[in-house]
Amino acid sequence: AFDHATSFWSALIMLSCTCTLFVVAQWTTHLRAWQHALSADDVVSIITFLDIGAFLAFIPGVLYDDLGCKIVGYVGALLSLGGYVCMDQLLKSDAGANVPLLCFVGFVIGHGSIWLVVCALNTVTNNFEKQDRGRAVGLVMTTFGLSAGIYSSLIHIVEGTSIEPNLLGFLGISMGSISLVCVLGIAKMPPGHLLTAHGARATHALGLCILALVLITLRALWTLQVHGLDVIAVVMAVLYVLVLAFQAFLVVRLFLRRGWSIFFQHTMLEEASADGTAGALTAVSGEVDGSTFSEALRAVEYWLLLFVFLIGIGIGQNMVNSIGDIPGIDVATGVAIFAAGNAVGRFVPGYLSDLLFRHLDRMGFIIIATALLCVSQVVMLVSQQSPIGIYAGIFLTAAAFGSYWVLVPAVEAEWFGRLHFGKIHGLMLFLAGDGGVVALYKGLASFAESTRGPCDASSRVAGCFELKWLVCLALSGIAMLAAVAVRFKRGRVQRSESPCPHPSSMTTSLRTSVSIEDGGH
Repeated sequence: AFDHATSFWSALIMLSCTCTLFVVAQWTTHLRAWQHALSADDVVSIITFLDIGAFLAFIPGVLYDDLGCKIVGYVGALLSLGGYVCMDQLLKSDAGANVPLLCFVGFVIGHGSIWLVVCALNTVTNNFEKQDRGRAVGLVMTTFGLSAGIYSSLIHIVEGTSIEPNLLGFLGISMGSISLVCVLGIAKMPPGHLLTAHGARATHALGLCILALVLITLRALWTLQVHGLDVIAVVMAVLYVLVLAFQAFLVVRLFLRRGWSIFFQHTMLEEASADGTAGALTAVSGEVDGSTFSEALRAVEYWLLLFVFLIGIGIGQNMVNSIGDIPGIDVATGVAIFAAGNAVGRFVPGYLSDLLFRHLDRMGFIIIATALLCVSQVVMLVSQQSPIGIYAGIFLTAAAFGSYWVLVPAVEAEWFGRLHFGKIHGLMLFLAGDGGVVALYKGLASFAESTRGPCDASSRVAGCFELKWLVCLALSGIAMLAAVAVRFKRGRVQRSESPCPHPSSMTTSLRTSVSIEDGGH
């Protein structure tokens, strides 16, 4: 059982170092200040290509279904490592800025992150029982949201040191190395086996996430320095190093038990334990594992959900990519608040959707998240002269944005099963992510530039952002209508697919789910 929990913790820690969103926000200032003369349009182009790569999830999704999690994880770690190191070398070279090449490297960095996300997210989604899946996926995606605050603390510590000129190289080597170690520990459960939150030690992970969230929030609101050192940043760095040491211990322990198979075996071996806790487990009742990719694409609700997801991702990406340009706020504080809201949005809805599943389905929570998205854009629209209001709008936008990352994959697994989950969710993430970035970040930036620009002029910035918030508010309202339509349509499908069983067939159709827990039987 401890080996199976290792897979969950490896997924958690893998996503704690996939902080592309944070690096994007930092690039807005770093790239412009580099020795090369990069214009605002050049920076937007680089970030757009990075975002496109970060949502191109269909290819890793297909390979995950066909080849397993190990290959996907290795590719993601190597792409992240190579991309950051190449970006570091390009920006430090004496040659002039090669914007097309920088855009390509940005794409590689973003694409590496999505391979890691697919590896971790799909494995956790497949490994957990239905009633615990929301909180498990929520915790994994929470660490993805917290990664911004974690690496913000690490970067703050290295500022002014010999590492700072090699910042991107430092990010690439650290993220790539940690990811490679995590790939060794991650694996799918044996056929028929499923984990529960208790068996995966999810309570311990929740405690660490809460502690990290508190530290990130404190650092955003309060500066505590001793001898020039940011104490909270140092505490965060020490905590993260201890977590990484724990991950290394888990992988070493797994290697001593299973040998070289951990490098390529993407499914945990089924073993009989001395106390009888392991054994063949049946699939969870009520879930369909045989829905094909084409069947999912023929479902109207799939495309309605994709539209809602596209709007949510687009508005969230527009926000995080704009934090460095919003007037009247501190960039570091804005990033920390976005990270905190993102983490809250990724865990709380997933946890509550498990607890309240009998009373409110996960589409109901998606409707609530979309309503929160509408409110956040109203707050941004009316608070342009109030830094506190802007911070509140950033937090609410991040919370809504984070919710979609947890609830959408959980809904897809319930509707279409886990057999082809990689392809089904990979296509949705690709279309929704890249569509949202192109339309609501790049497209909206171009529209604002042409109608109210130049948007980098101090006298025009407020007008450009006002237009952006208005458009985002209108689109979030349309997304709310689409979410309600999805719930209505899915309710009709479920009623048509759930006829009342004949009494004589009830005993033969009953299936029992047994879960692997800590010392459970």
